[in-house]
Amino acid sequence: MPAVAVADISLQSRLSMRTFSNSQFSNTLNQFQLKRLAETSQKQRGWLDIDKGELLAPILVPRQIGSPGYRATQKLIVDTLGDLGYVISWDNFTASTPVGNVPMANIVATRNPGAAKRLVLAAHYESKIMEGGDFVGATDSAVPVALMLDVARGLAAKIDQQPSSDLSLQMIFFDGEEAYHEWTRTDSIYGSRHLASFWESNPDPATVSALSTTAQHIPELERVDLMVLLDLIGAPENSFIALELPTADLFMKLGELEQRLLSAGHISRAYMNTKVPPGVSRVDDDHRPFVEREVPVMHLISVPFPKVWHTLDDNASALDPRVIADMSIILRSFFDEEDKTDDPLELAPLSDESTESANLNDDDADAGDRIDDVVPDTQKASSFSGSVPKPVLSDTAFLARFVSVLVFGTLVHALVSRVL
Repeated sequence: MPAVAVADISLQSRLSMRTFSNSQFSNTLNQFQLKRLAETSQKQRGWLDIDKGELLAPILVPRQIGSPGYRATQKLIVDTLGDLGYVISWDNFTASTPVGNVPMANIVATRNPGAAKRLVLAAHYESKIMEGGDFVGATDSAVPVALMLDVARGLAAKIDQQPSSDLSLQMIFFDGEEAYHEWTRTDSIYGSRHLASFWESNPDPATVSALSTTAQHIPELERVDLMVLLDLIGAPENSFIALELPTADLFMKLGELEQRLLSAGHISRAYMNTKVPPGVSRVDDDHRPFVEREVPVMHLISVPFPKVWHTLDDNASALDPRVIADMSIILRSFFDEEDKTDDPLELAPLSDESTESANLNDDDADAGDRIDDVVPDTQKASSFSGSVPKPVLSDTAFLARFVSVLVFGTLVHALVSRVL
């Protein structure tokens, strides 16, 4: 992608009438649930180990289109998500590039293709062709791809609980993001341009298969509720700002969620810079064809770019394990909040006392716990290792009830005085 353009946001993005407005997202994970989710993420941190993590280390290789590393990355994506029950669709096409026609392939993985809506997590998986050596692209975008797989595996049991007719988690791995010569509107984002164009009028093949007995084959873009695009993640100096106006409110809520994680000591520092006014800058990337088609996008790309951007130094040595671990917890927490069910135990906040009671046995938690064990529900209460948290009134609800009682008492007093 090119350098950041200041005050260069597209008119389409500014005036988009389609904004993300999922009423279920309201930082509903309570402190106890965030704590258990963070602890589980920490136990599974080995997946993202730079040297031997099964979801990251294999991708920290040159991945130019058609190369062995490129093919190995495709296999890792398909095998990992296939094992988790995702339905894989290949968007194969031939792109006309400055170096000739090049076969490319987007990979689309959908957990419940029959669901009405899609919550999309996306990144590109190929690496740039560079003069002077093989470019790895550790931040660009090996780490984003690994984080996507981490979210899918880490929240697998939780996602399985989501009704198949409701919201589906979808992963898109774009091919051909990098320019062959200089970045232009035609020499860049080959994969996302192709997929957005196809989805504008067509459903995804997995959707067709899931709904084969119905007439609900609407264009796939109409099913996308939100796209979160990841890029340039993993360097020590990572920082993010609200780049897209239609999802600025959601970015601010992500910042609030991050502050809760930071205050509780689950992450090492803050990454979301909510002080920068939304939309003052933009970065051209794989989201552009979707924004142009009114899809709400939250673009999580480091601004400013990492120092190693588009250099041969963008390899494993440029990565900070703390940043990767923090982003794993942040993204898992965000997507767990997005993928909520209407369980009253999950929606109720906890008091400090009930949180402490529920955490008495935390140290004995099994390292193999899945997220369905992390977040207790009424079906699992009998087997949950800690005390089941009891719903308590939030500050707002308590104040409302107090005012109601006060008003009622005043009216009764006035009535009694008049009678006497």
